Amino acid sequence: MAKHALEPLKKYALQVTLGPALKLFEVVTELVIPVLTKKIIDQYIPASDMKNTLIFGAIILGLGFLAFIVTMCAQYLAARVSADFGYDIKKEIFHKMSTLSEKQLNDYGKQKALTLVNNDAFSLQNGVMMFMRLIFRPPFLIVGALIMSFIIHLYAGLIFAGVVLISALTVGLVMALSPKRYAAIQSNLDEINLIASDSLKGARPVRAFNMQEDEESEFGASVDTYKKKSMNMAALNAIINPLTFCAINLGMILIVYLGNVRVGGESLLTTGEIVSLISYSTSSLAALIMFSRLSVSLNKASASKKRIDAFLQMEPSIINNPKGEAIEDSTYIQFKDVSFAYGKGNGKNTLSNINISINKGQWIGFIGGTGSGKSTVISLLERLYEPKEGEILYRGINIKDYDLNSLRDEISLVSQKPSIFKGTIRSNVTLGKPDATEEEIEWALKQSLAYEYVSKYSDFIDHEVEEGGANLSGGQKQRLLIARAILKGGSLLILDDSTSALDFLSDLNVRNNISKIDGLTKIIVSQRAGSLRDCDQIYVFDKGNIVECGKHDELVESCDIYREIYDMQRAK
Repeated sequence: MAKHALEPLKKYALQVTLGPALKLFEVVTELVIPVLTKKIIDQYIPASDMKNTLIFGAIILGLGFLAFIVTMCAQYLAARVSADFGYDIKKEIFHKMSTLSEKQLNDYGKQKALTLVNNDAFSLQNGVMMFMRLIFRPPFLIVGALIMSFIIHLYAGLIFAGVVLISALTVGLVMALSPKRYAAIQSNLDEINLIASDSLKGARPVRAFNMQEDEESEFGASVDTYKKKSMNMAALNAIINPLTFCAINLGMILIVYLGNVRVGGESLLTTGEIVSLISYSTSSLAALIMFSRLSVSLNKASASKKRIDAFLQMEPSIINNPKGEAIEDSTYIQFKDVSFAYGKGNGKNTLSNINISINKGQWIGFIGGTGSGKSTVISLLERLYEPKEGEILYRGINIKDYDLNSLRDEISLVSQKPSIFKGTIRSNVTLGKPDATEEEIEWALKQSLAYEYVSKYSDFIDHEVEEGGANLSGGQKQRLLIARAILKGGSLLILDDSTSALDFLSDLNVRNNISKIDGLTKIIVSQRAGSLRDCDQIYVFDKGNIVECGKHDELVESCDIYREIYDMQRAK
């Protein structure tokens, strides 16, 4: 697992070295060609030496063609390495996401994490490509041109030195001011993504409460801020090209003027020298423009690298560190004085002193008002979060000492939030068991009653499912999720308020089908007291506490909260 954003680049060390080296060869040819041109103009053309003119012309043509081939190779290396590196760093970021707890992702910001994958990784990828293509070419070309101009004439060298100094100061100023501004732009992009995501997820309530204008106003304000920051950054970068063009062209004017100055009846510069110096000026202009592009790209990449580094260096709060093996004769699941709080853990407890005991093969029910802590207990059991106090025993050992992969393999969860993915019925149902046969899929669909509607599709289990299950009703989604959990298998099935969209008869039939599966321990979280009446034990939650536990008939007699829920639902 990479700790730094550039760590995956190590395996491309040879290509990263070879690419700039090839660009150096291009620089050498670009510096040699004006010298050969000067020789042709000043020596062979005046002497009408056609043979040497053609020979040197052919050499120039050959060098140009060879430089073209080498440049294409260098460009290919840069493009290929940067693309492969971009793939690797996106994988590293995504892998890091999967290792962090739900709490860590919420604290960091899930939209911010997505921006790392989509935007920051691309900026870093582009930075690597520009580095390989341009890191050596502009400085070596400028320095080489400067040296050659001094060799040609001292005054020409001084002119070049002045031009390079002005251009370098301009680029240096922009590079010094850019990093913090790019970091601010990226943070603003996080905010835009968050607002857009919230608006998409909450599209229905936004329309229901006629809040479209407020949402558009908030989004527009964020976009305007982003636009202002980006325009300011673009204006800063735009300073480079005009000043560089101005300095180089002024240098050319001075060189031409220098060529017209006569000392002792002779010009200070020959025609060939003027042509060579102008050629060096043109090359330097192109190099400076390239260097300005490089500086912009590297500034963006530097800001993105810092953000990615900070994310990759986060240590997972939930670590898989198995230390013991299951004790078969022990209580299957135990919560011992477990307390938990969301956020930083310093606020009010979401759960307090939770004690639960579940034997293998039992059917356990959780009931209580919204926000009473039922689903939080399930999240703790799956180790999506760690308890603040107390301990959870799974198969006789502390859940922290149980292999995390084995734990989640043994648990089949149907969440209260439908997690349907774009694909087909088959791809969604077989998520936990990719190698399932068609007979196994059909059996799972029948147990969840999803077969009732899936069998009506002409393409059966290969029927297309849209993103988020948009072409399925709430009840159809829930039955599909139950089929997925049943097909996966495992020793523990958790239905977290996952039959709320089913009618009472369908709910009853699904539970009857599940009860016939051998060797399965079941936990059902429900708002319906009637759905829990056959449970071996029912835990009643209220404000993060378990206020009572027992069978249905016992709780109707002894627990006011349970009786109130039952009576109210029975009255309906």
